[in-house]
Amino acid sequence: MSHYPETAEAMAALVAPHQAHRDLYVSRRVFDLEMAHLFANTWIYVGHESQTPKPGDYYTTQIGNQPVIQVRHSDGEIYVLYNRCPHKGTKIAIDRTGNTGKFFRCPYHAWSFKTDGCLLAIPLKKGYENTGFAGSENA
Repeated sequence: MSHYPETAEAMAALVAPHQAHRDLYVSRRVFDLEMAHLFANTWIYVGHESQTPKPGDYYTTQIGNQPVIQVRHSDGEIYVLYNRCPHKGTKIAIDRTGNTGKFFRCPYHAWSFKTDGCLLAIPLKKGYENTGFAGSENA
């Protein structure tokens, strides 16, 4: 949609009283603008607490383009975390729902994270000096 300026007026021009321009449905540029303005940095409903009733229960979904995990921590609180390892970006929870116990483990290099998102352990720490990871609480 590069031929449309990124203004509210330009976007409004795509909608008429009884019709909508096809770019609203097929344009990658419109999609990217929606992701940036409708899904980024705003409160989004992810799921109901009944979907994660017990500690360790989790549910995965998407918020815009971001894979997320809703998980109940051992203290009973519900957390919504990015479903990816900060090391290489691999999804941490592969199944749609389940119970992870007390931590998630990345299937790629076995980094593990508490259900509140805190880094728990890095199996091979060599090479992570001065990165912010090796000095984490328990890693």
